[in-house]
Formats: sequence, structure tokens, C-alpha cells
Amino acid sequence: MAIRSLKKTKLIGFDSEQKPTFKKGEKANKISLIQLANTDVCYLVQVLQIKDISPLLDFIRDRNFVKIGINLVGDKKALYDEYKIHMKGTLDLDGVLTKLTSKNSIGAKKVAKVFLNKNLLKSKKMSVSNWEAKELSSNQIKYAAEDATVVYDTILHLLNAYPFVLKAMPQWFEVNYNNGEYDT
Repeated sequence: MAIRSLKKTKLIGFDSEQKPTFKKGEKANKISLIQLANTDVCYLVQVLQIKDISPLLDFIRDRNFVKIGINLVGDKKALYDEYKIHMKGTLDLDGVLTKLTSKNSIGAKKVAKVFLNKNLLKSKKMSVSNWEAKELSSNQIKYAAEDATVVYDTILHLLNAYPFVLKAMPQWFEVNYNNGEYDT
């Protein structure tokens, strides 16, 4: 049902969370949570509690749905290391903004403040919390949902308010956008 709901739009906010490791060289923990957002909804999928995540993995591999995130390198690596899948159809908002500003990564908190005039709850304590918990706290839910929704909201805002931003996007995205593939 979640995947069917997400497929109503071609642009999807994306992020993932893992229980942190605290020792240098320690093997990374498995992906605990995958966040997917569109205009209508944000799903927080606790992947460790689902027996068959193949529909989710198929969706992540589907290049017809653009997964938008910030610094997707880590997410892509974790998905490949754990599931041996290549995340397709990705748009790294961080890369787009770096091209425009020639500055280093600015992260979700600053993106939300600068482009959406929103203040996000982004404490270090929350980022290193236990994402493998069977029940996430209300603060974890808010933190995780904001990570996926802020990138979705920001890309829509940028495309509508600053059309020149398209020139900083990958060419495939610009072509598809100009052909009306993405409703914004």
C-alpha cells in the first residue's frame, strides 16, 4: 500500500537511518529505517521489522521515481553493502546546491532554514539515537520525517521559485522536467 501511494508522484524525498557505531573501524550497522515522502505522506519504514522488503527494494531501484536526498553517497553505499542493490533515479540536493553556491555541504537543517524558513529539530543526540528500537520515540519520528520531507519540499520550492536551478541538476532530470515528467 505504501509503495502504491508513493507511485502517485515521480518525485520522492528519501533518507535512511542506521544505529550509529561509536568505535573507529567498527562495522556499520544495518539500515534500520528508510524514509520516503511525497506531497501527501511520509512513510517511515522500519526495515528490520519487515519480513519481505523486496517491494521497497524494487522501488528504490526503479529509475522512474526520483529519490531526492542530501548527501546520498552514504545511503547508496549502505543499500549496496546490505542488499547488493544500486539505488537508481537519484537527485542529490546537496550536489545541486554545491554547484550553485560553490560551498561545502550545507545539510538539511540549513536547507530548511534558507529555502523554507523552517527550523528543524536536528540534535546530535537524536542523530545517534537507537534507530533499531521497535518503537521509535516521537522525537525520532519527527527527526526522521523531517529529513525526507524537507528535501521534497525544498526541491519543489527551488523548481517553482528559481527555474535557473534546473541548470545545476543532472541533464536527465532537466530533460524529464522540461518534458513534463514531474508534476510540481
